[in-house]
Amino acid sequence: MKKVTSILAIGFIGAVAAAGCGSSSSSGTGGAMGTGSGGSSGPAVDIIPDASGWVDKTSNTLGVQGAWYAYGDGYEMNMPPGKCQMAGHQTSECSSITKPDLTMAGFPQETPGKMCTSGMVAAVIDMVPPKTGKDYSNIYGNGIGLDLNAPGGTDPKKDWDAVAAGVKGISFEIDMKPTAGLRVEFPSKATDADPMAAGGDYWGATSAYPNSPVEVGVNTILWDMTAAKITGPKGHVFDPHAIESIQFHVPTTATAASYSFCISNLKMLM
Repeated sequence: MKKVTSILAIGFIGAVAAAGCGSSSSSGTGGAMGTGSGGSSGPAVDIIPDASGWVDKTSNTLGVQGAWYAYGDGYEMNMPPGKCQMAGHQTSECSSITKPDLTMAGFPQETPGKMCTSGMVAAVIDMVPPKTGKDYSNIYGNGIGLDLNAPGGTDPKKDWDAVAAGVKGISFEIDMKPTAGLRVEFPSKATDADPMAAGGDYWGATSAYPNSPVEVGVNTILWDMTAAKITGPKGHVFDPHAIESIQFHVPTTATAASYSFCISNLKMLM
């Protein structure tokens, strides 16, 4: 349903890939699991970006490497036009991003490691004639994400094998829930390439496209959760051997909505 169309330049050029932050482990923290509260039972590895939003593989013990980025239906490589305009819609009918500043390289942070974003997700309108129906495919909203296996330079990003790394899930903190809701997505090369997947796998997905059960504070997502599990909205089976990125997606609805939230303390749970 949604494809990333705006990747910050640092994710491709790896301009500051040498800025390692050192690995860190700590005990897992409690938080939302499905519709309840719980926590991880093992250690956790902090995934810490540098000042540009780049996570270098030397900064953690799992080899996670990639850039934090912002994306939206009104942007392609951080500039309009995006998929929305290319489908025939006006820029005023597309979603917009206020933060981070897409004219700047990387993902600037006011507080180190706190990845903040704000903007407006557009109201979904009809497709441009002769097509009919609401254009959710091209007016899909905004979000931020982190690639997990991006070599840097001109090499394309790849899927990351969480199972080989011994990772059983993730946890993160969020300071505010968008009124339009939030989906925590785990796209892969397979779901990117398959139009029948109708979007990447995400936490709590069903064919009705509900939002993920995110709560303010610490949220914990385990690969083997039985309630609000990670799956594809059209039944694609999530494969933790192949995760391209983690995305925090504010989806569009019938009503335009502003949003502002910050993701911090992203951890891989062992």
